[in-house]
Amino acid sequence: MVCECQASHAGTEVARPEPELAQARKELRTLYAALDHVENGLLILDDELCAVYSNPALHRIFDSFSAEEIRSRKPSYVELLRAANSASVVDLEDYVAKRLRWVRSGDPKPMDLKMSNGAVLRCHLAVLPRGGRMLIYSDVTDIIRHAEELQRLATTDGMTGTYNRRHFMALADLEWNKAHRYERPLSLLMLDIDHFKSINDTYGHDAGDRVIIQLANLVGSCKRAPDVLARIGGEEFALLLPETELLHAHILAERLRVEVANHPLAVADHTITATVSIGVATKSPQMLGVTQLMSIADKALYDAKREGRNRVIC
Repeated sequence: MVCECQASHAGTEVARPEPELAQARKELRTLYAALDHVENGLLILDDELCAVYSNPALHRIFDSFSAEEIRSRKPSYVELLRAANSASVVDLEDYVAKRLRWVRSGDPKPMDLKMSNGAVLRCHLAVLPRGGRMLIYSDVTDIIRHAEELQRLATTDGMTGTYNRRHFMALADLEWNKAHRYERPLSLLMLDIDHFKSINDTYGHDAGDRVIIQLANLVGSCKRAPDVLARIGGEEFALLLPETELLHAHILAERLRVEVANHPLAVADHTITATVSIGVATKSPQMLGVTQLMSIADKALYDAKREGRNRVIC
């Protein structure tokens, strides 16, 4: 009899009691009502990655689908991606494929999304029981901008906007290692404003600051994108030139020297004509690092000062 009873129930799915089903639906509605008040955008996907719930915060971020459409039609995650980014992504299919791989992987590492309006959204992914996914979107624009501002303050000179000495040394080390590894040329210019103390004493420190800023702007307008410019102290600047032999570094240095001399600065009813001395050095196999390259360029700079200023010494 025991076997017959077991056989009679084989393959038969036990129906869930109506009160229990009603209670489960009530709990789900309560959960969704609570999630409706969460400030971050929420999107819940089922095990087939189709949307089953979205909260109002999500629709304030993405307006391509309404909450009613999502709950009634259950569009796929791919549909949502294409609708939300059809006009803002250059390669839409590649973007969709990357996002889909990330969601399928269940990777807990958040992904930052840059919106067309400049906002930055941080998306966290949670794996739900039975294979579902929950995506949580938070606006981190202010956090990102604050971090970028801190990074800018930590790496740039406040007066000129060029790199500061500390960041220059870090970048110069990277360029040195690259040039050493691939046996590529690397040159360095050290620039210093001539008779800068006299400019300060005669015209005031504000005028001296303006001369420093003008030099930074002139050098910045002459350099290439890969070149690294920094104010390394007072009125002294360094310009690192990757992929540049000594001859071409000398040509650029002469051009800069002439540019500075030919661009006097008007201050009130005065005209300040400033000049620069420039020391140039290039990497050689005997050098031990970028610090030695700087030392040699610095010696050339002081040789230019001793020989009368407003000149380039290699």
